[in-house]
Amino acid sequence: MKTKKYINIIIYILQISILYTMNNINNNQSNWECDSGIHNYNFIDNQNNRELDKVVIRAKIWKIHKADSLFEMTENAIEDGFERLINIYKESNILVNLVDTESIYNDSLYYFAYNGRPFDLMRSHSIDSLINFYYLPNIDYTAGTLTGYGQAFNTPGNELFVAGYECIETGGNTECYDLANTFIPIHELGHCLGLFHTHVSTYGDEHVIRPNDENGDSCEVNCENAGDLLCDTEASVVLKNKVTYNNNDCSYISDEIDSCDYSYNPQIDNFMSYTHFECAENFTNQQIDKMFYSIENILPQIIISIGDLNDDLEINVLDALILLNAILANENISDLHLWLGDINNDISLDVMDIILLINIILEENNY
Repeated sequence: MKTKKYINIIIYILQISILYTMNNINNNQSNWECDSGIHNYNFIDNQNNRELDKVVIRAKIWKIHKADSLFEMTENAIEDGFERLINIYKESNILVNLVDTESIYNDSLYYFAYNGRPFDLMRSHSIDSLINFYYLPNIDYTAGTLTGYGQAFNTPGNELFVAGYECIETGGNTECYDLANTFIPIHELGHCLGLFHTHVSTYGDEHVIRPNDENGDSCEVNCENAGDLLCDTEASVVLKNKVTYNNNDCSYISDEIDSCDYSYNPQIDNFMSYTHFECAENFTNQQIDKMFYSIENILPQIIISIGDLNDDLEINVLDALILLNAILANENISDLHLWLGDINNDISLDVMDIILLINIILEENNY
């Protein structure tokens, strides 16, 4: 019975395909538009306008080598770090789909710290419809001492780079980390998607007190217009070298207080802080909402539309056939096909998703 049901579905899809061809319908969507500049917007006023429950975004990795092909990063550091990034963002209902990896062999770009050319990557090797991850392993700002560095070019934006390594104290020992295999790419992508540092003071110093705290004095609750402009991230100082890790637990060591004499109690596990490499684990709910806001309203060109299983900017019969094959694959369904083909958002692929996808095709083609 199940086989007969699938055969009927295939026949129905083929009928639509024939009709589609006979009518010669042109359903091309407009080209993606580039919009990666710095934007001023009031997220607090718009945080309840989130339309998407989940989203798939495109990404590409660019590896910068010397002209002689030398690449000084630890083997698989990029791949292992990127896999961690994918898994972390999946927890926030953001699937990062790696569409390509490309190597660039160029001494001038490789030694960009000497040549002052990091932005040349953006001008010459950037694709507007995805997030561009640049990995430059050799970086030197201090007369020969290698150090780690990561930066998002704009907040929000669609380019970031990660380079070098850093050595810090861990459990009484000095450990050196390739930044590509730490939370730094996760942190920098957070910037690309509109997040600020938890310790940022650009908009004023943030008070520790929160709306739900008992306020027996005149200290102002200012989390909506100071710091990172979010109230579910605790007020924070710069955490670099103030969080220790003993191979088991992370600890914040500081007696700093804010202007109201409240002691800081920052989230030492937040990805947007400068915490220890072993301690970053979480985004807050408002951080996730803000990333969705940026994706939907500022960077929509990086989104792969639900139903567009082959990411060709059209939803048509071919997508229905790909969805059918994914359903027949059963336990071997890829994350990409699951996220794009789960039209009714029930975390599974079945005949109902095909029916809904066919309805989308019929509506878009005015049947």
